[in-house]
Amino acid sequence: MQILLYTPVVTSRIRYIFNFIFKDILKTELNFTTTANEFITYDGPKLSYADKPFGNEPFFERSPFLLSQKTDPVTIKKVMFGDQKVPFPVGSGLLPFDLFAASFYFITRYEEYLVFEGDEHLRFPAKLSLQYELDLLQQPVIDEWALLLRKILLEHDSRMEFGKREFSIVPTIDIERAFYYKSNGLFKNARRFLNAALQLDKERVLGLVNAGLGRHADPFDTYKYLHRRHTEYGLEPVFFFLLARERNNRYDVNIHPEDRAYRSLIRKTAKHAAVGIHPSYSSNNKESKIAEEMSVLEQIIEEKPVNSRQHFLRLHLPQTYLKLLRAGIRNDYSMGYASATGFRAGTCTPFFWYDLQLEKESNLKVHPFAVMDLALRDYLKLDPDAAIDHIRLLIDRVKAVGGTFCMLWHNESVSENRKWKGWKKVYDAILAYAGNMINQKPANGLQSQ
Repeated sequence: MQILLYTPVVTSRIRYIFNFIFKDILKTELNFTTTANEFITYDGPKLSYADKPFGNEPFFERSPFLLSQKTDPVTIKKVMFGDQKVPFPVGSGLLPFDLFAASFYFITRYEEYLVFEGDEHLRFPAKLSLQYELDLLQQPVIDEWALLLRKILLEHDSRMEFGKREFSIVPTIDIERAFYYKSNGLFKNARRFLNAALQLDKERVLGLVNAGLGRHADPFDTYKYLHRRHTEYGLEPVFFFLLARERNNRYDVNIHPEDRAYRSLIRKTAKHAAVGIHPSYSSNNKESKIAEEMSVLEQIIEEKPVNSRQHFLRLHLPQTYLKLLRAGIRNDYSMGYASATGFRAGTCTPFFWYDLQLEKESNLKVHPFAVMDLALRDYLKLDPDAAIDHIRLLIDRVKAVGGTFCMLWHNESVSENRKWKGWKKVYDAILAYAGNMINQKPANGLQSQ
């Protein structure tokens, strides 16, 4: 039986966030009405989102935020809700805060449209976010609030029907340096050899010699291992390839996209996994590069790419998403922080991006990720064992709400090469822990290669 929502006016913001919470998270149908008589005479399950209730229906007081069509700075007041400090307090209703306004503020990344001081890559820093201030960043709070909402509504009317979601895990892999020695050219490897010899770095010297002679596999060639692991747990990973033609900065470090070994790797990967473009660092300043790089990938995999993740997570709203839409991208995986773990958009559920400038939902689906390998090692300064414990806590929170645990890894971070020694077991542990949850098996520790 469909649920009916009364609200005096249905703005695009109200429609967007109510549909996300009820349809995408709670898996139920919701109809809107602005007609009081229709609501009063409706004999099915219903709720109201207004200034005051009609009677005994589940009533949630609205704040003015979702009535606005401007992206101006807003004064964020807070209130305690259990052990949480939450935004947008209200004076009446079943909750002390406007759950829907708070969810909309988080999921649209409203604060990223305002003036802020970016980091060295002009990215929005995690520490400036409202979730960080409220100590909510480590929780998929929108999903948690949605389940609380379901509980409240069922207590009022047991006729309400909600579907069930299944926990899932999506590994995503960025390929920025496909190989460590292979396909890097004689000059570059000769320079590496001389530097290693001058520094008396025996390990690097032997690595270069053995790789050059074919005695050892290239340390960054971890693709068979990754495929084996993903297949073991029935996972569907997504690989993102950096394909900059002009490597005129120190961030676009990929092998040249015309290299045969690199192109062969991409073709082989596309046969057993989804692939996408990893728009170059310089593409942020020159939009035409996105189309150029997508064209290269299309030639290699023989189909138009629809998946993307920004190199260095250089996500600038709304410009980046508008560029991706113009290029034909339909799925973006950049929604997460480089400097912190957690839930940048407040959710572990994929969602369609809401363009605050046009005040409408777009057809670009955003797939938020909760953790990146570099954040664990370089920003949080965790060792592998501490990283495993940290990730398991995030997985538990996503599992509790039946969400999608999406993570960002690199081919080199499971290489056991230099700075990444000891980190392969982290990836093993994540897949074992989350994979066994999916298969309803008890987690049995680390898996050997």
